[in-house]
Amino acid sequence: MALIHGDADERLERARLSSTPTFGNLREHPREWLTRLLRRCVTAGWVSFTGADRPVVTLTEEGRAVMKGDHPARLLLPSAAVERAAIPGTRAPKRAGAARTPELDELDPAGQALFQALRAWRLTVAREAAIAPFMVASDRTLRDIARLRPRNADELALAYGIGRQKAERYGQAVLRVVAEAARS
Repeated sequence: MALIHGDADERLERARLSSTPTFGNLREHPREWLTRLLRRCVTAGWVSFTGADRPVVTLTEEGRAVMKGDHPARLLLPSAAVERAAIPGTRAPKRAGAARTPELDELDPAGQALFQALRAWRLTVAREAAIAPFMVASDRTLRDIARLRPRNADELALAYGIGRQKAERYGQAVLRVVAEAARS
């Protein structure tokens, strides 16, 4: 992220990446917007991650084909309202009577089905542990997982609300729900 945002970083300097043509290409966008864009690229299957402690973004074969222009690239960019909300002193426009952000309403039919499957899984886990479902995962987290459709622990870690403990406790089960939904 630091590379395309143009952030000063000694690791980029050491690797001479701060002099590449892509350094700072997207500096006009807030980091939150770039994170959302990255998540959408993961969902599209264009990027993946390597490394456990400090994941590094890598292009997939499909991502390389898109970058070279061999495959068409169709991707809904994050809302400009997200950009305005991330700039201090500005606010994203609110829709009358709406408590949700536009991001939460962007699930396609497969994402909606996955979200419902994740909610059912969460309820089962919560009942077995005699805890409230939100203690397992919030709806926002489940929607983010449904949007990302992670295939591994590194991709799951990108989801809102998934920290180390949640990933250790529920990660494999969540990935099974995602995989089962993908087969349906």
